[in-house]
Amino acid sequence: MDCVSYTLANTDVRYDRTMAHGLGRLRKDVSTTFGRDAEWDGTPALGVFESLNRFLKAGNDNDVSEGRALYLLPEFTKGDLKRELYTIMPSLQGGRSGEVCSYMELVNWLLRKYAYEQSLSDQDALFLGASQEDGETENDFYVRLRGLRRLCGYIHTEGQMKSRYMQGLGWEIRADVREHNTGNMPIDLLVQYAQRKGDVSRRRHEEQQAEEARRAEARRERRAARPTPRKYVTAAVTAPTRVAEVPAGPSPRGKRALLAAKELQLPRM
Repeated sequence: MDCVSYTLANTDVRYDRTMAHGLGRLRKDVSTTFGRDAEWDGTPALGVFESLNRFLKAGNDNDVSEGRALYLLPEFTKGDLKRELYTIMPSLQGGRSGEVCSYMELVNWLLRKYAYEQSLSDQDALFLGASQEDGETENDFYVRLRGLRRLCGYIHTEGQMKSRYMQGLGWEIRADVREHNTGNMPIDLLVQYAQRKGDVSRRRHEEQQAEEARRAEARRERRAARPTPRKYVTAAVTAPTRVAEVPAGPSPRGKRALLAAKELQLPRM
């Protein structure tokens, strides 16, 4: 882990007993910037980045030297972490040497203990792969992304945060938001614009769904109103029984012979 990025502007490492008297007053001044009741207890582990960034800003705002920062930084921790830090530091009166002897050594100790490389890599992957989920508004996505950035120890700049936000937006509004963005636009204003665009897109989608549902219902009603088709019963047709053939009558020649025979049989008057 790189501890150089947490170097204070006042790099004076001198510290003697006379400086201890003003340490209480300096702590009050620093806490105004650091945040009251913002002491870190070691959880979550990657919160070490947020805590160190807070102290770096507060220290530079109040011209804290690195000599005083060695004893001032533990004052912004609490619980078991605070007790452990006091066991590895030299005493204020110089009667006890410790595992760490300077502010930068203390920063390096904290980073080694809490900023696990794999944990940081996993959190970074979550940040870089974040995208807007179904049912999630543009503002809710921004809040979630900001939380992921915090868990990464604020290693991503505001510009990277804005870029990740635009890339993770839904495809319906992504192009419009990118076109609206400018290099110096605060991300809060960009989120407000994205939220408005998202609201319009969701209303349009809801209207389309309502129209499709209306058309489907109309089709069902038309089908229900159609007359029921008439059903025809097909009767079975039985072929008639074959009748015996009638013999053919006599031919004309046979008829004449028959008449002649009848005349011969008539009695004579």
